[in-house]
Amino acid sequence: MSNILVVSDNESLNLLYIMNLEVYLNIKVILVKSLLEAIEYLKKDKIDIILSLDLINKEESAVVLTKFLKSYGKNIPIIISGNQKEDALEEDIYYTAGKFNIQAILKRSAKILGITAKKMSELNIGSFYPISIESLKGLSKAPCHIYPTASAHKFLVRQDDPMDEVISDLASKGVPQVFVSSGDRLVMTNKISLTLIEKITESLNNLEATAPIEKKLQVLSDGYEFAAANLFSSDEIKKQMQEIASAAARVMGDVARDSTQLKGLLAILTSNKDGYIFTHSMITSYVAYHLIKNLTWGGEGQVEKINFVLFFHDIFLAPIYLKFPELKYETEILEFNLLNDKERETVLNHAKLAAELVVGYKRCPMGADILIKQHHGMKRGKGFIKFYMEDLSPLSKIFLIAEMYVEEFFKSQEVGAAPFNRAAVIPKLISEFKTPSYTKLVQSLVNVPL
Repeated sequence: MSNILVVSDNESLNLLYIMNLEVYLNIKVILVKSLLEAIEYLKKDKIDIILSLDLINKEESAVVLTKFLKSYGKNIPIIISGNQKEDALEEDIYYTAGKFNIQAILKRSAKILGITAKKMSELNIGSFYPISIESLKGLSKAPCHIYPTASAHKFLVRQDDPMDEVISDLASKGVPQVFVSSGDRLVMTNKISLTLIEKITESLNNLEATAPIEKKLQVLSDGYEFAAANLFSSDEIKKQMQEIASAAARVMGDVARDSTQLKGLLAILTSNKDGYIFTHSMITSYVAYHLIKNLTWGGEGQVEKINFVLFFHDIFLAPIYLKFPELKYETEILEFNLLNDKERETVLNHAKLAAELVVGYKRCPMGADILIKQHHGMKRGKGFIKFYMEDLSPLSKIFLIAEMYVEEFFKSQEVGAAPFNRAAVIPKLISEFKTPSYTKLVQSLVNVPL
């Protein structure tokens, strides 16, 4: 059996990685939560492959691990999960786009280890399948019957019974694993995904108002990445995403209120290596908050609604942006010559697809699906408009203006670009939107702290 060293200080990801790697690849997973622990383990034990988050305690794991391996003359393939270009390769370092993109991680791990679907299908796993104690620590109830050994006739824990005390007791005694019926191993992986939704939602709901902005952004980023990675998973998981989005909308409002400068917020997002869409959404949330704040009819309800919309509005573009990290502005995507026909169709219809996703949620904010459809000015959610209609809702207009303003700001951050000049940008936006109702809103951009 191959050994994989997982380096992750993210509790949510730990569950996801361990369970999926064990169940789908039948490999032994060793989890460490710091680069120092990883190095100490690599000094003394045989490891076939390393999987690490791109940043561990703000250190670039690829740099630290590569330096160690070279100095000790070790040649171990490394998979880095983050927001880098997928499949980029440098001296046995492989990148997968997205921390929660477990399919890509499994595929790359299998390829490195020479594990094929045929080999897995031929594997004689018997009637019972081992599950490590570490991967069960996040579960409060047993998703299926759990047995103490592969030959036991009595249950350790029955399905749906509380299991956290039993697992903690076994872990304290050094018991490495328990067993489930082989037919239930996929039930376990699905339960992990549902448990992650609960954990991410709980983390968002339990964030204190005084928590640092960096902490809030990290939990928000996890929620967004998980949702984007599970767009095409089970209906049960997709339905539960509303819980993450609703909690995220409130925290996004807190971040907008707590941030004193647009540039400062962008600096934090950039240092965290957050993806373009999440970064763009957070900056747009900040601008929209200040626009709404200065309107007589603006209030917390409008801020929360627009943040719920921001969570979902570009979510169907997330896989494309992960595949092509060099992409930036939505209006330029269709000119990108590496997109295939299916990806172009997704770009054209992403607003419509996102609106259809949220309209099925029972507690979706009223009109959120309409705002998502209209976030490029097209009432049916298809394509990109050239002339902005007057009969859109006021919140749709705020959304359009905030996004265009943010795009202008992002352009000014590019290498060699002129510094951001609000005095020049506001007239430019007025010329784009033209009609009086838009003009008044554009002029209020002077109230957005830079």
